[in-house]
Amino acid sequence: MLCRSLVRRCQAGPQGLAPRFSLHHLLGQYQCIKEDDHHSYGEMGIPVPPFGCSFSTAPDVQHVLGVANEEGFVRLYDTHTQLSNKKIVKEWQAHLNAVFDLAWMPYDHKIVTASGDQTAKVWDIKTGELLGVCKGHQCSLKSVAFSKFEKAVFCTGGRDGNIMIWDTRCSKKDGFYRQVKQISGAHNIIDKTPSKLKKKKQNVKGLAPSVDFQQSVTVVLLQDENTLISAGAVDGVIKIWDLRKNYTAYRQEPVPSRVFSYPGNSIRKLGYSSLILDSTGTNLFANCTDDNIYMFCMPGLKNVPVSVFTGHQNSSFYVKSSISPDNQFLISGSSDQCAYIWKVSEPQLPPMVFHGHLQEVTSVAWCPSDFTKISTCSDDNTIKIWRLRQSTEEKTWTDKTSLVGWTDQKRVVEQNKIEVLSSRHGTPPKVLPDRSYITRAHYNYNNNEEDLGISPSCSRTCTARSPPFPCRTGQRGIAHSFLA
Repeated sequence: MLCRSLVRRCQAGPQGLAPRFSLHHLLGQYQCIKEDDHHSYGEMGIPVPPFGCSFSTAPDVQHVLGVANEEGFVRLYDTHTQLSNKKIVKEWQAHLNAVFDLAWMPYDHKIVTASGDQTAKVWDIKTGELLGVCKGHQCSLKSVAFSKFEKAVFCTGGRDGNIMIWDTRCSKKDGFYRQVKQISGAHNIIDKTPSKLKKKKQNVKGLAPSVDFQQSVTVVLLQDENTLISAGAVDGVIKIWDLRKNYTAYRQEPVPSRVFSYPGNSIRKLGYSSLILDSTGTNLFANCTDDNIYMFCMPGLKNVPVSVFTGHQNSSFYVKSSISPDNQFLISGSSDQCAYIWKVSEPQLPPMVFHGHLQEVTSVAWCPSDFTKISTCSDDNTIKIWRLRQSTEEKTWTDKTSLVGWTDQKRVVEQNKIEVLSSRHGTPPKVLPDRSYITRAHYNYNNNEEDLGISPSCSRTCTARSPPFPCRTGQRGIAHSFLA
């Protein structure tokens, strides 16, 4: 409590101006204890990797963390308490396949899940009701996002190469929500094959190309109700789309209103695993698989990054980023089993490193209402909640045996070494985990076959199902629900 009060005083600058004090000196105080270290379980009680995590934006439940995993389970954690038997607020199996991403409806008690079963589902977490199923993609959904200005409208991107816009105010067709807008082949790579060697078959006007010729959309983001930002797996381009245009009325490839070309030095085709905006919508942070995070100025006229953040490793499309509530700091997962935090205004400073995970750190989330709280997901099948502790409190709240996560500053020499290796050789190969409890399906997801246009390895077939949340009992059952 004392630490949170100190942070609030440091942040209490004049409205619209920079915070009164920098909080950079506090970053080394983030720690994780056993009570905040949670395993992600599947249907049979076997640990499985969590794929996405996000804090609610509703005013009364901003401390609630939603986490989705490889077997389609979604769990809501109460991060206010550190009592392990009261952590899980609700849990349910949202899909019979992996949930790759989830997004909270702005300032509401609803959540959307994007799954490998080719659908997105809208859930009411207070009543436990499935409000609707969004059907239209031909392959796994990789990303889902709302605009903070509109509750009813959200977008999805999938391995089929399509971006779809959904509006929950529209009537359902055949029991499903259908897309109200679509951008087909959003990140296709231009085919340089001579025309004589191409098949004469052409696509029907307004329809998406065959899935075999699509390039995966890895991430979508809504800047406002009219502007969508997207990135793909292999074309190395960030595209900005004007949603007031109709992109299905032409045979040609869809043309974005603006493009950020790949700014790095790698000669091979690269993609982006994460796109985020700060709270003002001014700065765009793009997490690239060349081990760099590029910051672009959206209102600016230049299409080159204004800052570059280095030091972490990104060798998969599961590594995500998040911004602090005051826009001062950027956090990212990393393929080297750590998470990294940079100061946005001074990207040249060595980042702070979060230690404690045993495999790649994937999704990360900074609590929007509490600077002192961060969540990280990892391929070691765990979710860690990190809390900011003052050194004077250390002796009273923990001992060395209960500490499972700690932070320190990255050594400059090591950072420079990584930068040299990255520029010469590109992204380092991902080291496969050798832990026995990581499932075979996990290897299939992490080899990026889906993102490279190869048929998905997961053999599980999903059928439409729309029950309310099933109450689960046992040690991971619902402890209590302040959402009801």
